[in-house]
Amino acid sequence: MCISCILVLAPLYADDIQWPKSVFPTDQPIGKVKNIRETAYTVKIVDGEISRNFKYELILRYDQQGNLQSEEYYKQDGSPANRIDYTYENGKLVLKTQSHPSIKNPDREIFTIGDRGEILEAEKIFSKGNYGWKFKNTFDSSGKIIQTNKYDRYWKWQLVYSRIFEYDESGRLNVTEGFGMKNELLWRDEHIYNDNDQIVESIKFNPEGDIVVKIVNDYNDYNQFVRREFFDKNNDSYAVY
Repeated sequence: MCISCILVLAPLYADDIQWPKSVFPTDQPIGKVKNIRETAYTVKIVDGEISRNFKYELILRYDQQGNLQSEEYYKQDGSPANRIDYTYENGKLVLKTQSHPSIKNPDREIFTIGDRGEILEAEKIFSKGNYGWKFKNTFDSSGKIIQTNKYDRYWKWQLVYSRIFEYDESGRLNVTEGFGMKNELLWRDEHIYNDNDQIVESIKFNPEGDIVVKIVNDYNDYNQFVRREFFDKNNDSYAVY
């Protein structure tokens, strides 16, 4: 029997490692209040024998307000692999950049924030090719998102996908629907809650209204999640977590 998984060692406080200025053009001041180091390995168990292979080392850096400033990934030899930087204004995330030593210009994700801190728009611009997308979100008077539209740069910024969100009388999300380029229904999700506002059942339907998958969650007497079971269109269980 072969079992494969990812192992992440317990995080440690990292040393004050600084990236070379020449490697990434998006370098910004690095927070020194809390630095966390994680090392991930791929673990395989074959016939009772355990093998472990290095996957990556990750360093997370935070500013004085506790905002994540950067995710820095390193190879086994200690050289930089990938990096994600976060920029904030008034405590709100407004820019996310993803860089790699072999790429001169980073991928950028730009956020437009509303007065209540909600994300009105999120635009992704890739460093290579004519690729990118933009999400525009609509909220109700209580601040709940009710619709999100995706526009694609490749399709000359046409609307390519949208989602509609509905809530029950208690303000809990109970219906989500996805629509395609021609406003055709692609799928529908429905959620059922218990008295503790925990999802006990989620059902995904296809455009014809047939069940695709049903997910049932179980909780113990302390309202802690303990079990998740998946059922197919015939209501036969096929996976338990």
